[in-house]
Amino acid sequence: MERKYKLVTASALCAGLLALTLPQAIAQQGRGAAEKGKEGLPGWLNADPAVRDVPLRDPMLLYAAGGLDGRVAVIGVPSMRTYRHIECGVDLHENLFSGLPAGNKNGSPDGKYMYVNDKGANTICELNLQTGMMERIIALPFPFGVHHITLSKDGKTLFGTGEYSGKMSKTDIATGKTEIIDWGPAPSAPDYLDASKDGKYVFAGNYYHSTVGVFSTSPFKLIKEIPVGKNPHGVDAIPEGTLVLVSDKLSATMTIIDTEKLAVKKVLPTCAGPLHSVMDVYNKDGAAYRPGIDSPEGLTSKYAYESCFVADANVKVDLKKLEVVDEIPTHYRTGHIAISADNSYVFALNKFSTGLFSPTGIVYPVNFEMWDAREKSPTYGKTLKITPVDGEPHNAKSLHAYQVKDWTRGEAEREALLKPGMTPALDPSHRAHIKRYYIPKSDAPPGVRMVDGVKEVHIKAFSYGYIPRQVRVNKGDKVRLFATNIDKAAGITKNPDVTMGLVIYGPYGLRTNMDLPRGVTSVHEFTAEIAGEYEIFCSHFCGPLHLEMRGTFFVDDPKAGPSNLEVGEYAQAQKLPGLLEEGQLTIAERVKSQ
Repeated sequence: MERKYKLVTASALCAGLLALTLPQAIAQQGRGAAEKGKEGLPGWLNADPAVRDVPLRDPMLLYAAGGLDGRVAVIGVPSMRTYRHIECGVDLHENLFSGLPAGNKNGSPDGKYMYVNDKGANTICELNLQTGMMERIIALPFPFGVHHITLSKDGKTLFGTGEYSGKMSKTDIATGKTEIIDWGPAPSAPDYLDASKDGKYVFAGNYYHSTVGVFSTSPFKLIKEIPVGKNPHGVDAIPEGTLVLVSDKLSATMTIIDTEKLAVKKVLPTCAGPLHSVMDVYNKDGAAYRPGIDSPEGLTSKYAYESCFVADANVKVDLKKLEVVDEIPTHYRTGHIAISADNSYVFALNKFSTGLFSPTGIVYPVNFEMWDAREKSPTYGKTLKITPVDGEPHNAKSLHAYQVKDWTRGEAEREALLKPGMTPALDPSHRAHIKRYYIPKSDAPPGVRMVDGVKEVHIKAFSYGYIPRQVRVNKGDKVRLFATNIDKAAGITKNPDVTMGLVIYGPYGLRTNMDLPRGVTSVHEFTAEIAGEYEIFCSHFCGPLHLEMRGTFFVDDPKAGPSNLEVGEYAQAQKLPGLLEEGQLTIAERVKSQ
C-alpha cells in the first residue's frame, strides 16, 4: 500500500501556511534504508515529497551559537531557513537574551541584546538584536577559559565558568568589570551553570569533581558542593525555580536537585549519554508564555526534554511525576537541545549527519532537527525538518519574532537601540595572522623539532586526546603546526565521519581553530609572540568523551623563565591582537568582591 505524507501546519500562529518540506535527495541517505517508503523518504520523517515552498515570514526565530565557525546563526521557525549569520569570534558556546532569566532556557527576552561567550577567545560578545550586528566584545581576564555563561535575576550580571582554570566569574554587563574566584581543589573543570530564579544562588557543574557547586551571588563564593552522577554536563533550573536538572553524562542519569534544601531530590535513569535539558513554559493561565505580553510571575512547566548523545534520542520527562514518559529518536548524536518560544517544537542540535546529506568537502555537515512536541498533533514525535548547518552546533535560544522590530516599516525607528552619535558594528577576524593549508595525511611522528628556523609541531589527535599532550615553544618562534586525526571512527559511537578540532584558546584561538577531518593533515603557521600557558581543546564534538580532549601550549619567555598560570604576558593576551582594531575591545577590569 502506498504511504501518504500529510502536510504539516507550522503552528497556531501560522496555520494555513504551506507545509514543511525536505528535498528528495535525502532518499540517498545511508541509514534507515529499511524504513523508506516508495517515495524514498525515511519513515521517521513527516514530510511532503512534492517540491513546495515554506512560510516566508516566521512567527519565531532561533538564535544559535555556531561553535567553531565563530558566528551566530539566525534561523526561522518553523521554516528552518537560515536568515543570516552574525560574525562574533572564534568558538561560540552559550547564548543568552537580555531581559530577565524568568521562564525556561529561552528566558524572558526584552528583544534588545544577546550575549554569547567565545570559548576560543575568552570573551563575551554583545549583539544588538534590533540591528542584527555585534556591538561589543568584553575580553575577560586571563587565565580563565570561559565555557558557559548565565544571567542574573535582574538581568544586569553574567556569571561564567572557567573550564581551563578551575575558576568562576561574575561580570557586570554595563562596565565589563569582572570578579574571579577559585574553585579548588585541582583538577577542577567548571562546566555548565544556571542561576536560581530567586537570585540567591548559581548552580554549576564541575566536570572533574562530579559535583554541582552552589555559589551565593552576593557575596560571590562557593557555599557547598553536591555530589551528582559521573561527569555532569547540563545544569538547568526549571521555570518554577524549585528544581535544577543535572545531566550526568557518564552515569546515564538525571540528578534532580531541590533548590530550597540544596540537596538531591531524586536520581532518575534517563538514557545513554545525557548532555542537556530544556523545558516548556506556561503563563499563570496555562497558555504558552509570551514575553513582553504576559507577566513573568507564576510561570510553570510540564515537561523537560533531555538530549541523549549515545542513544541518538531525546527523552521527555514529566516534571510532576519526575519520570521519563517518552523517547524520540534523533539523527544523529544530539548534543545541545532547544525548544521553540511557543513550546511547539523541540530542536535536536545534532553533532553528526552520517549519510544524510550530499558531500560538500572534507568537513562533514552537522544538522538541526526539529520535531513536533505538540501532544495533540497527528505528527507528534515526528521529525518535521532536518537541515544542515555550519560550524559545530552548540546552544540555541528561541524568541517570538514580534520582539525584533521591522526597520522597513519604521517600527524600530521609534524604539531604536541606536546609541547617541554612532552605534558600533564590529567585524571580528575569525582566523588572524596565520597561513593555513592541508596536506596529504602525514606519517611524521608526533613531537617538536626545528626545521630551517621554524619550530615544527606535529600533533596526532585521537579518541580522546592529543599526542604530545604538552607543547613548549619560545616567545618569538615561528610555529608550523601539523595536526592529524588518526581515528578511523569516533570512539564508543563508531561514527565513521568524525571530524576533530584543535584550538589553542586566547590569543592563539584566532591562529589555530583547526578542522581535523580524516585522511588529511591540517597545517597552520603563525608566530608565538605572547608568553603564557594556554589550553588546547577539541572544537568539533567528536564523541562522548570530547571534553577529555585537552592539551597545553606553553610559550616561554627566556627572560621570565618557563610559563605557567602565574607566569605569562596575560595583560597582553587579554588584548587579543587581531580580533578587533585597537580601541574596539572592552578590556574587563578584574575586581574584588564588594
